[in-house]
Amino acid sequence: MPESQNPSHHVFASRALVRARLQQWDAALIDAEMAIDIQPSVMGYIAKSIAHVGKGERDKGYQACNIALERFYSSHGNFILLIKAIIVFIAGEHRDAISRLDDLIATVHLNSICYVVQAYMHLLLGNSHMERNNYEGAIQSFERVRCQVRQHTSRPVLMVPLISGWKFDNLDTTIRQRLCEALCAAGRTKDAVECFHQMTSKLVETHPEWALDFRQRSFKKFEHLGDTAVDTQQYDEAISHYSTALSLDLPFPKEILTKRIKAFMSTGSWKQAVDDANQVIMLDPSSPWGYEMKHAALHKAGDYDDAVDALEVMLSKLSQSPDPDVQQHCDQYIDPSSTRATIRKIVQRTTSHLPRVLINTTTGRLHNRAELASSFEDMPIFNKLVSSMTTRIDYVRIKREVRKYFRYVMLSHKWEENEPLFQQVVHVAVYELDQSPTHHKLQTFCKIVLDAGFSWAWSDTWCINKSDHFVLQEALIAMFKWYQGSAMVIVFLRGVRSSSQRGALVKSIWNTRAWTLQEYVASQIVHFYTEDWTPYLDLQFPNHKESPDIISEMEEATGVSAQQLMALRPGLSSIREKLRLASTRQTTLVEGAAYSLLGIFSVTGLPALYGEGEGSLGRVLAHVLAGSGDVGILAWTGESGSFISCLPSNITVFSGPATSHLPLPITDVEMESIITASQSSSFDLHAALTLYDRLNELSAPWFAASRMKLACIAFELPPFSQSHRTTRSGRVYRTDTVVFGIVEIKTRHDLSRMKSMYLVHPWLDTLLEREDKSNVMVEEDVVPPLSPNTGDEEIFDANNNFSSFIEPELLPQSAPMMVPTYRETRARRLVAHLRQPFGALLVTLASTGGRTVDYKRVAADSLITVQIQEDVSLADILDNIRTLDVL
Repeated sequence: MPESQNPSHHVFASRALVRARLQQWDAALIDAEMAIDIQPSVMGYIAKSIAHVGKGERDKGYQACNIALERFYSSHGNFILLIKAIIVFIAGEHRDAISRLDDLIATVHLNSICYVVQAYMHLLLGNSHMERNNYEGAIQSFERVRCQVRQHTSRPVLMVPLISGWKFDNLDTTIRQRLCEALCAAGRTKDAVECFHQMTSKLVETHPEWALDFRQRSFKKFEHLGDTAVDTQQYDEAISHYSTALSLDLPFPKEILTKRIKAFMSTGSWKQAVDDANQVIMLDPSSPWGYEMKHAALHKAGDYDDAVDALEVMLSKLSQSPDPDVQQHCDQYIDPSSTRATIRKIVQRTTSHLPRVLINTTTGRLHNRAELASSFEDMPIFNKLVSSMTTRIDYVRIKREVRKYFRYVMLSHKWEENEPLFQQVVHVAVYELDQSPTHHKLQTFCKIVLDAGFSWAWSDTWCINKSDHFVLQEALIAMFKWYQGSAMVIVFLRGVRSSSQRGALVKSIWNTRAWTLQEYVASQIVHFYTEDWTPYLDLQFPNHKESPDIISEMEEATGVSAQQLMALRPGLSSIREKLRLASTRQTTLVEGAAYSLLGIFSVTGLPALYGEGEGSLGRVLAHVLAGSGDVGILAWTGESGSFISCLPSNITVFSGPATSHLPLPITDVEMESIITASQSSSFDLHAALTLYDRLNELSAPWFAASRMKLACIAFELPPFSQSHRTTRSGRVYRTDTVVFGIVEIKTRHDLSRMKSMYLVHPWLDTLLEREDKSNVMVEEDVVPPLSPNTGDEEIFDANNNFSSFIEPELLPQSAPMMVPTYRETRARRLVAHLRQPFGALLVTLASTGGRTVDYKRVAADSLITVQIQEDVSLADILDNIRTLDVL
């Protein structure tokens, strides 16, 4: 080449560097040496060094760098050292190269340049690790320099890419990108996302396609991880994964938000679930599904009011959706208004069986039934039920919750002076009453009920408006069922101190009262408290009724076993036992003895008339007798009442057993012997069968026109002898009869002035061995048994006796199908019972005017025990079967 065309050393040096970058190592070395021959320079030696290293001649390359340092150290020493570190790195001695840079970082002028070069070295090292699947090594390389990269525009930095071919543009984001990839490859996707978030805007700007791809890949990865965690019920982990996926800020995140809502709800994170549901709603306000999730989350959070609102909006969105498929979903949901209506019906039905007025134990105020029903809607449980029933109405659950809310506790106590009455306190809270013994009693009762977890209490002093006859009537009849339906009954024992010993309950005034008997019998759970409001005998039983001490004392007080006492139920069962128990109790008013029976006998439709006196007992007993057909109610001795002469004036007459009036029982062995003996030809089987049929046709006692229709066998007595003896309690009369022989009657009445007297055998059920009618349960108002006639007239024969005529359709259905041998046996057994001693009723002819013959019972002071003589024929007995009208 001519000298005039010789390029300068700069040109050869630059071309050498270019050829080195193209890996044309020999050509690069020739150009570098020519550059040095023309004029030694830093660039020439650097190019020569790179060419040698590229050819694998590392020592020659290092030697070229060392010559440059010797010749140009004063002016370019640090720069040459930097380039030599790069050459050492290119030669594969990475640690040595990085160590050289660490030494140069201490240099004042080039430390920032060294940081950039060192960062690039680590980038290359990290990439190398990635290629070898050494992800942890890559992560360490990238992590080491990710925070120390700086951007520089000085000449030395611009020369390095020219010399080395390294590109420092966006080095910091490139390192972040590679670190993200390394973390993902190592399974540390969450750390990769966190790294991505630290430079999201720059990465999106410098690597937009990669950034989108990374977010999409990571999103799917974390969604999958979240789904897997949900499948294994690791909900906290699922939430973390879903949250990481959502942080990538991809469009349309509704689906993963929905998944996170479910995970939040599984962990009880209701607020977070609601927040996510609100985000779903914001993303698509017209969709019902965001409101569906919001409703579910709010319901679980206990925010039932807002939950119901969300449910109603959801149903509105469903019905308004333009998508027919979405609209169809509306049919599977229950409108909250339907649930509310159902709850209100159940509440109304429930409150109709509650006492008319209850005390709110929180406020101490009275609530009538309307206020009780309204109070339920103010409770969280109301909207909880509405919110929870989205696809079907759970009637069982509603009833359970309603009954639970309206559980009430009743007070059983002896009334005292100055008891607070309804009119005095209807507008006053119990806790605001002035101090007095009776006020303190009521206040403490309410506090105990509240502490026991019950919202409602009842006391007969406060909660019955006795000035309202209808309300009073309802309470008297329903009180037994109210006590029976209570959650607990608290018995207050005035006069019994906390220090009292066992036996105090038996002697307590509470155990003498008529009303408290039915309260105890009716109640399911009872707690006894002394007058200073401590548990009686410090009993710890959940139910004092089950305490052996209480059982023993109540057996002693009532004379009835605990099993019998607890078996008593309202209705027309165990009539005589209930009357016997009531006969031992006291009441302040005469009518109280009668009206305290209304609930225990389930008597309805019978008005309570305070002021009528002892006639009230007759009215109640007549109602019970007509409903049950139990003539055992007539088995008493004493004074007749004013209502019907067959019924007593005082309940104390029932203190004795009814069995004393009834024919004596016959053992099976005796009965078999009697029936065998009756097989003889002398036994009048025809008369026995006729007698059996006639008695079977007779109706149970019933009442009409102030008379009792009493079916019986009535035997007329001859006149009593004028000679009679007198006792301290009355007169004793004697008479000799064909049917009974000598009959002796003790009574306060003057029998000598009476005409046409009869001894009556009314115990037909015993004669016929019928099932005890006292076990019949009557739910509705009782009605009189059918009269044997079809019109208004009673049918009498020529002797004014009740005729045996009966309409065919009124015959028992089983009569035509009766097996003759069975009928004969029943007839023989009847005759056997008929010959047994029995307690007879004494009646006298009261009047014969009009269309009926009236009789009146004459009360005896003692039992009239008689026995039909053996020589009295069955035909004679047949002639005396009658139905008497007893006044």
